[in-house]
Amino acid sequence: MITETPVAHGYTMRDLDALARAVVSNNRAWWPAGDRDDLYTAAWHGIAEHLCAADERPVRRDLLEAGRQALARDVKETMQFHGARRDSTNNGARYAMYWQWAGRVTPSPEAGIVERTALAQILAALTPRQRQAFTALATLGDYVEAARLLDIEAQTFRSLLGRARGAFRELWHEGEAPSAHWGCDRRAGAVRGTVGKGESAVYNLRRRQRAAAAKAAS
Repeated sequence: MITETPVAHGYTMRDLDALARAVVSNNRAWWPAGDRDDLYTAAWHGIAEHLCAADERPVRRDLLEAGRQALARDVKETMQFHGARRDSTNNGARYAMYWQWAGRVTPSPEAGIVERTALAQILAALTPRQRQAFTALATLGDYVEAARLLDIEAQTFRSLLGRARGAFRELWHEGEAPSAHWGCDRRAGAVRGTVGKGESAVYNLRRRQRAAAAKAAS
């Protein structure tokens, strides 16, 4: 239930609701297939953030524009997530690829076949040393042991693996901007033969921080 609860600068929850609804209604042609509740939420948060951050009372026009900009960002991010590019080179291919797969009644093997074929082609395009790095880590599952297998220092192995991963991403996204590195390989911090049976470096760091904090408190 929308109430007259004050928010900021004389605007109430009911005012924010009316503004968000106006933004979605005025811009419904942008994303006709979008969920109306999601669009409303995006516009509402944009309006609320602008209102609460303002030093002086903003006029209605400014709040509507803040909601419109928030809605535009949300629509673009949603479309990008579903395969559409943000730049002028977008031809809808990725978007169609996503929805063709998602809209099928039964699964199809094409995506898996394409990925396996691409994997073989990319590995063949890497340098022999880069392939050795991938093979060593996949075989042993441990950075230090993989470095020993290749008879190099652990830090040298990490550098080699980083370059190999970068080359892999560039080839995987050939024709597009390669993705940034994401995620965390927990094997990078594995320490064998220590208390805790190989906790990650992050875990050990946090454990030492908690111990230091407890010692300081006592």
